[in-house]
Amino acid sequence: MNILSFLRLGLLWYLVSLPTALLWAAPPNVVLSRALHFSSPDGTPITIEPGKYFIEQAGPSTMRVIPEGDKPGLTIQAESLTHEQYELFSPMALTRPQKNEEVLIELLLPGGIRLEARGSTKAPVEPPKIAVVSPPPLAPLTQVPEAAESVPPPVPTSPPSMQENIPATLALPTGDSSAMTKSLDTFFPYHAPQVSAQGTRVVVDEQEPGKDPLYLSVLSPDHIGLTMFEQPALFWFIAQLTSQPVDVMIMDEGNTQILLDVRMLPPIRPGIHKVDLKDYGIRLQLNTTYQLKIVLQGLNPGESHTTNGWIMRVSPSANVANLANLPSINATPTEPLLEAGLWYDAIWALSERLH
Repeated sequence: MNILSFLRLGLLWYLVSLPTALLWAAPPNVVLSRALHFSSPDGTPITIEPGKYFIEQAGPSTMRVIPEGDKPGLTIQAESLTHEQYELFSPMALTRPQKNEEVLIELLLPGGIRLEARGSTKAPVEPPKIAVVSPPPLAPLTQVPEAAESVPPPVPTSPPSMQENIPATLALPTGDSSAMTKSLDTFFPYHAPQVSAQGTRVVVDEQEPGKDPLYLSVLSPDHIGLTMFEQPALFWFIAQLTSQPVDVMIMDEGNTQILLDVRMLPPIRPGIHKVDLKDYGIRLQLNTTYQLKIVLQGLNPGESHTTNGWIMRVSPSANVANLANLPSINATPTEPLLEAGLWYDAIWALSERLH
């Protein structure tokens, strides 16, 4: 199965066809394995016990955390930010551990809105109690000066909400993929790099009698693909609409460090999906191999489907070093990137050019 063929067809399909309706998923949720401590909008501490919680926006800078069951939800303070996950069609929540026992709960909304609540595994320290001593009585004044006219404090205004102009996911036509496969060597003069280790791409391509065909794949070469960027965008493809959740994971080669582990809730549209590492604060280290893994969960345990690919960040060669300093990937030509063996950067540049 030629991944470049699917990419090319998906890009062409995007130019001539856009979906007319959006499908919305169930409320996003997170699972906490330990108690976390946050601040309420008025500054008082709030403790969230371990368990499963649904996350929703409560206001421009507040987030509502609703426990599973009939218990009331809690409103916590959050910072209003933005994200560039433009292919996001439904809200997505995730937790991200930070340094010094700090933990973030993030809510990504369609239209580029991101709420970030900053909590900690440490319980807040109670301030020391100070004894209150009544001051001695003051002698009466012969003349009381007039009180200065009080000026009401300024009323903060909420920032204007971002326009929810959501570009559609790059959609691919479904059906017999073999009939659509063509050689793209003329359009993509890709030169495979010489690296010490050779990763293998795993693709899900099932066409069993009596069952709907299933094609699931990361957009990667059949070896360790290269990037010269610290925070590139990665892509994966699914050929059919699915009502099952999909887990997106990024980890190092030895599975000793998990950089990303988020779940996309159904329905998930067919087409090419983007994973922008900048949205998650992930930075790739030089000369380190990472694995991108996409897991489509099954109806029953043990029925999941997994596709994966490999990526390594390298220092750019002299002929493309100047391209790393361009203002945006959109302005980067794809041919020099492909000839330099920078697979992920070429795919990223080609995708952004269509937006």
